Amino acid sequence: MKKLVALMLLLCVAPLLARGEGANDLSLEIRITRGERSKDSHSSTTVLTISGQTLVYRTISGRRNSGRAVAPREFKLTGEDQRKLVKLIKDRDLLRTDSIEREQDTSGIYRYFELSVKAVVKGNEGLIQIKGSRKATDLKEEKLYKDAVALVEEIYGIIHRTNEAIVYEPLIN
Repeated sequence: MKKLVALMLLLCVAPLLARGEGANDLSLEIRITRGERSKDSHSSTTVLTISGQTLVYRTISGRRNSGRAVAPREFKLTGEDQRKLVKLIKDRDLLRTDSIEREQDTSGIYRYFELSVKAVVKGNEGLIQIKGSRKATDLKEEKLYKDAVALVEEIYGIIHRTNEAIVYEPLIN
């Protein structure tokens, strides 16, 4: 009888142990806004959300607060995708709170971006926020920027496997 109970317990627990870091260990929300402040101001926001094995891609764009949302697209993450993302988040130290904001030129036409990365891995949380001009080439050298963009590029790579029309557009020209 003890052997039967042990076997049943093993059959119930084995899939959880084999899974390793995966679906329930990772939660992620990335917001990328690209916009222009001018007479005809407009912006476009992309939201990438990961919960469990599901990656959701949504975009909202419009002029002067009259946004138009495009139907969200869902993508399935493999266990390997999840492990890679968790490893990248840990290796790049994205489970911390940090931000960079460059001064904005308010005269004339101003093209800007905002990047927000909220990550939760096994209960540890991080929030990264980066704001600046699309011409702020010095920002490309900031470690925080490089680390956050590496994560965004990895996610776009996962999306691109299934939908080649969705590609990452660099934040800084």
